[in-house]
Amino acid sequence: MEKVKFNFQEYQNQYDKDHYSAFKVKLKKEEKKELDDLLEKLGITKADFLRNAINELKKNQK
Repeated sequence: MEKVKFNFQEYQNQYDKDHYSAFKVKLKKEEKKELDDLLEKLGITKADFLRNAINELKKNQK
């Protein structure tokens, strides 16, 4: 019986494909730089920024 070597990179790629979805948006370069600078200053990741925005939208709907 041939032993199959575990490939972490393949596993990680499949896990990401199964559990995550990308959110892509086009911004003007100035807007993107401003957002990146602000997020860095506040210590917030892009994913956390989006999660916070979603939560705010949910709060404002009620």
